[in-house]
Amino acid sequence: MFWQKPDLTLQVEPTRRCNLNCAICMRKNLENLDSFLSLENFKKILQFKNFRFVGLHGWGEPLLNPEIFRMIEYAESKGVYTNLTSNGVLIGENIEKVFKSGLREIAFGIYNRKFFPVILPQIKDLIKERNERRGEFPQIYMDIAIYKDNLKQIPDLIKVACELGFDAVILHRLFNVHKIDSTVEYISREEEKELFSGAKELAGKKKLKLYLPRRHSLPCNVVKRSIFVTVTGEVTPCCFLPRDCMGNALKENIKEIRRSRKYTNFIKTMKSHSVCSKCRW
Repeated sequence: MFWQKPDLTLQVEPTRRCNLNCAICMRKNLENLDSFLSLENFKKILQFKNFRFVGLHGWGEPLLNPEIFRMIEYAESKGVYTNLTSNGVLIGENIEKVFKSGLREIAFGIYNRKFFPVILPQIKDLIKERNERRGEFPQIYMDIAIYKDNLKQIPDLIKVACELGFDAVILHRLFNVHKIDSTVEYISREEEKELFSGAKELAGKKKLKLYLPRRHSLPCNVVKRSIFVTVTGEVTPCCFLPRDCMGNALKENIKEIRRSRKYTNFIKTMKSHSVCSKCRW
């Protein structure tokens, strides 16, 4: 997966509009909830040549943006490796566009079995189509956010991923520093250790790739290896800091923003930042 590679990754938010209202999502606390990024503005953002990978995700469902596949085609035409993260609700009607666009990776955020009836049949069709084409791309992942309420479901989710032919499962920690929903809690360190051990054993038996979250450190790997651009072009160090604007990629060069005093000072002082200092993601 590109997020595990050392090259700098550009993360771009295609839209803030969504067709779900997940309890674990911080979208409800944000502004510009009906915003869409245009293809023209995407091209402006992509002008910074240091990026070899672009991840299309944010606080909305990317497949709701009518220009999303043109963005992917454009990035791939420039030699930029593309990834998209989706909730899967609309993938069935976009399967042909996925292959035509040249998308390299797609991750489906599936954190609860209640979404299975709607999402899994569509993903099954996508996997079947890729296999029938005998193609390598897109690589297809199940992306699971860990929290207390789904802890016991995770082994079943891993088994389903294996049965359907997903290429890998990604586990990542819940991010709830902003207290998005007071009823949503992360698991204890002991529970996490037990979960990771069991998940590795199960994935090994199933011969399924499993990506676990790295040990958290400051300055964190996310800030070291990527940069997030919001739907309105604002450059932030992390998707979980959408209000920490360091500049605007539609008006300024991202390279210069990353070199600015404001950005470098942020990195130097992450340990005292009100959010970063509490983050375990």
